[in-house]
Amino acid sequence: MSETKLRLISALIVAPFVVACFISFKSLVGLVSTIVLLSSSELFFSTIMKNKKIGIIIIYISLTSLFPILLGLWFINNPLELLSTLFIIGMTITLFLIKDKNKIMEYYGVFLIALIYISMNLSFFIPLYAKHGAAVALLTLTLSWAYDSFAYFFGMSFGKHKLPSIYSPNKSFEGVFGGILGTILYTLIYFAIINSFFQYSIPFWYSIVFGIITGVLDTFGDLFESSIKRAYGLKHMGNFMPGHGGMLDRIDGLLFVVPAIYIFLEILSK
Repeated sequence: MSETKLRLISALIVAPFVVACFISFKSLVGLVSTIVLLSSSELFFSTIMKNKKIGIIIIYISLTSLFPILLGLWFINNPLELLSTLFIIGMTITLFLIKDKNKIMEYYGVFLIALIYISMNLSFFIPLYAKHGAAVALLTLTLSWAYDSFAYFFGMSFGKHKLPSIYSPNKSFEGVFGGILGTILYTLIYFAIINSFFQYSIPFWYSIVFGIITGVLDTFGDLFESSIKRAYGLKHMGNFMPGHGGMLDRIDGLLFVVPAIYIFLEILSK
C-alpha cells in the first residue's frame, strides 16, 4: 500500500473521533489531555528513555497531562499559576531523582519542551473553545489539516525550490505558498457556512490572516519538531498513526498555530 493511501486511511479513522470530541467543553478537555499524554510520552520515550529511568518519565507524563485537565476544570482564568506550579514540581523532582550532572540539563530541557511546546500550546484550545465557541476551535484544528494537505499536494506536484532547512529538506516554497492559498480558500468556505447557518459573524478578511498564520507557523512548528528528531537520529516520534508517524508528528505544526490564532482573536476582540 502506498504511503499516500496509508495516510488517508489513518486520517479517515482518527479524524471523526477527534471532531466528535468538540461537541462539548468537557469532551474537548478530555481530548486535549489524551493527545498531550500520547505526544509527551512519545517525546520522553524517544529521548530520555535511553537512560532507563522509567519512574521520572511516568512523573513527567503525569504532570504534562494534568495541565489541560486542571486548566479546563479550575484554572482557566489562572493559567500562569498552574504552569508555574507544575514547572516547579517537575524541576524539584528532577533534582532529587537525577544525580548525573552531565545529564540533568537534558532532563530539564525535555521536560520543559513537553510542558510548554506540547501541553501548554495544545491547551490553548481550551480558552479558545470557551471564549470563541466550538466552531472556531474546530476551524483552528482543521486549519492545520487543510494546510498540511494542500502543502503536500502542491509540494509533490510543483515543488522545485526547496526551503533552506537542514532539518526538513523536502519542504518547498511551492508547497508553502500552495498550502497558504488552499487554507485561505478553505477558511472562506468555512466562514460562509458558519456565518450563514450558525450565530457567527466573522469577517471574511480573517481568512487571509488565518491562512498566513497557519502557513508560516505550521511550517516552523514542523521544523522545530524535526530538529528534535534529527538531534536524536529519529525519523518519526512514534507509529501511532501509520503513514503519519507518531501523534506528535501529526500535531507538530498545530502546536505553533493554536496559540497564535487565540492571541489574534483576543487582540481583535478587545
